[in-house]
Amino acid sequence: MVNHRRPVLGRVLTSAAIGLVLATTGAGLAQADGSVAPAAPQPRAVCPPTPLWANTGGASASLIQYDNAGNTISTAPLVRDYGDIAFSPNGSTLYGINFPDAATLYTIDPVDGAETASTPITGPLAAVTAINGLTSRADGMLIVGSFATSQIFLLDPATGVSTLFPASFPAGTVSAGDFITLDDGDILAFGAPDTTSPSPVFRIRPDNTVIQIGTVPQTFGAAKSAGQVYAFASNGDINQINSLSTTASTAPLPVTTVKATGSGFYGATSTQDAGTCVAPAYTIVKKATPAGKTREGDTLTYTVTVRNTGTSAASGNFSDDLGDVLDDATLVAGSVTSTSGTATVTDSTLTWTGTLAPGATATVTYKVKVDSPDNGNRRLTNIAVPTAPGGTCATSRGCTTTVKVEEKCDKPGHGGYGDTNGYGDDNGYGDDNGYGDDSGYGDGKSRTTWMKPTAVTH
Repeated sequence: MVNHRRPVLGRVLTSAAIGLVLATTGAGLAQADGSVAPAAPQPRAVCPPTPLWANTGGASASLIQYDNAGNTISTAPLVRDYGDIAFSPNGSTLYGINFPDAATLYTIDPVDGAETASTPITGPLAAVTAINGLTSRADGMLIVGSFATSQIFLLDPATGVSTLFPASFPAGTVSAGDFITLDDGDILAFGAPDTTSPSPVFRIRPDNTVIQIGTVPQTFGAAKSAGQVYAFASNGDINQINSLSTTASTAPLPVTTVKATGSGFYGATSTQDAGTCVAPAYTIVKKATPAGKTREGDTLTYTVTVRNTGTSAASGNFSDDLGDVLDDATLVAGSVTSTSGTATVTDSTLTWTGTLAPGATATVTYKVKVDSPDNGNRRLTNIAVPTAPGGTCATSRGCTTTVKVEEKCDKPGHGGYGDTNGYGDDNGYGDDNGYGDDSGYGDGKSRTTWMKPTAVTH
């Protein structure tokens, strides 16, 4: 008998409960109506990469977003332990199911981890504990597994009504924690014979037959990106499954550990687990004020706007190399701000990290003061570069700004910089008409006041 006390479940039951590595790619599943199963769809083009999301539990329950190399993109605190998490087929909604007790389906804001709604579960799943597997099907229904039973369930997220799935794990095997639709139409499911053994991996065919195709290190969650399945192991490793057999086997599947995180995974998901081809998308646009030209001693304000243009939550991370700015100017202390996320400057590089809901924007601003005298190259050029999946510049030049520092004119009688017509005021700047001030040409000594001086070309 499994001990359902939290200390045991934290890494063992939870991981086993969450670790059902099911790679499914949007072909759908046959219905339990006795009809002949349709032929498996033909493989389609591979989707672009998408981030991998995982949830941890216990005292520091967190929602963590990883890139495909296992690098952390974002983290957010969670209010409770979830047996697993799953995105809707279009990536617009993130679901979580509580663990290990009474079954409730929650929707979670992937930006800050807050719960936005809850739906009580009814039907046969309502009597099941230790629910640890949750994945969307292409039609929007959720496939659900439990560490307490070999039965698999379907759940309508809109109503909370559950029904029996027309297939189950073999006797003596329960859910390890996830389901994924593969590109060939099969559903990949990870099982658990106990709390310590490697996880047997199964294919559920469109006709609802179930075959084991191998084993992987004990897995508590899984996610799919660009046709590749990633298994989130009980020891905190993120394992890439290098190939998935189509024939029956109990041999270990080939895996590569892309990152040893040490995290206590409870579940995992991506926007492509349902077999859909959802990918993150965000744009960056940058501007400098004033634009084009500036003068020694002037202050410039830079603004970078990040917009999520996709249907799923996405990170809009970017970096901005200020090396060719700070040779001519100095960053104004305390001027770096952002409307959301985190902006930091290390050496001469500004970075911003943050996750945005679909359609949301974040604005990052900072200021620099041009040196006086300017001993640099008198050209301030910098580029904001997207660093998360799906990032692009809003236009071909939308991420780049170039501001020139005007040369100072030192000829007697003409002061400093001159306006566009070449005339100076008493500070060396021309007025709107190009005439000097009451002292004449702007040098403070000339006595001609109403005569338009000759333009000086620099």
